[in-house]
Amino acid sequence: MRAGNLKYKIVIQTYNEPQDGFGEVIKEWVEFKTAYASITPLSAKEFYKAGVHAVATHKVEIRYLKGVNPKMRIVYGTRVFNITSVLNIREANKTLQLICTEVV
Repeated sequence: MRAGNLKYKIVIQTYNEPQDGFGEVIKEWVEFKTAYASITPLSAKEFYKAGVHAVATHKVEIRYLKGVNPKMRIVYGTRVFNITSVLNIREANKTLQLICTEVV
């Protein structure tokens, strides 16, 4: 993977549910790792349910990073992408292809 293709700085977040001092569960997204990525739109769809919501599907490629899974999400600036699939290209542990849906 050429470094020149990885021009977007993203934050990969994982969902965490720690307990506070009173035993209450705190639901939060916390940073797992910062990485450089390529982001490519794949398709766009509109859904009509209580208004118009647009969902765009993207392919995000990053250098291999152990521990990334579909329960995580990506933040790029003000945009948020839910990871739906993680593909280890050629099982070579060099490139991850993340198939995502953008949260609008």
